[in-house]
Amino acid sequence: MCESGLEKKAAHFLLTHPTVADLREQPPSVAWVDAAGQKHRHTFDFLATLKDGRKLAVAVKPKARAERHRLGEVLGMIATQLPRGVADGVLLITDADLPRDVVHNSVLLHHARRAPDPDLDAAVLSLARATSVTTIGALVHESGRGGDAFRSVARMIANGVIFIVGQSRIGYSTQVTANAGEAA
Repeated sequence: MCESGLEKKAAHFLLTHPTVADLREQPPSVAWVDAAGQKHRHTFDFLATLKDGRKLAVAVKPKARAERHRLGEVLGMIATQLPRGVADGVLLITDADLPRDVVHNSVLLHHARRAPDPDLDAAVLSLARATSVTTIGALVHESGRGGDAFRSVARMIANGVIFIVGQSRIGYSTQVTANAGEAA
């Protein structure tokens, strides 16, 4: 239950980021002491567990508000005082970190994962492996499965099996490859 639209965008981004294994909302607050010796508590928006086992406490704020409240400095102080086992570091995500295309892709990938179809995925992956670089539209056309095939490609992008060539908003003209070496 995200508290804001920005948090929801950040959640989609984190849920589909290739290094994130798990995402938890509103972890318990942490105590910290500022430079003047004042005690405070801070509740992060998310706790992201990475695939390598590290944990990041994530704060999500509009860039203007983060700058006005010097949140980067505050989070830096909190990071040095995090109890062992709570998190290995902190991350600030602002609206500036979430351009429209990134948010669009994250939402698409997140929703595509919610409807797995292993047989279709295997068939589309076979088509993708038959060529070096192709477009999502070409894979959809070759499969004859329309929107289901589009979601299949998105699902495989989310799962790190098919890769986007370059960086772009995911659509039918997006170039993809099943060879990680071709993506850049």
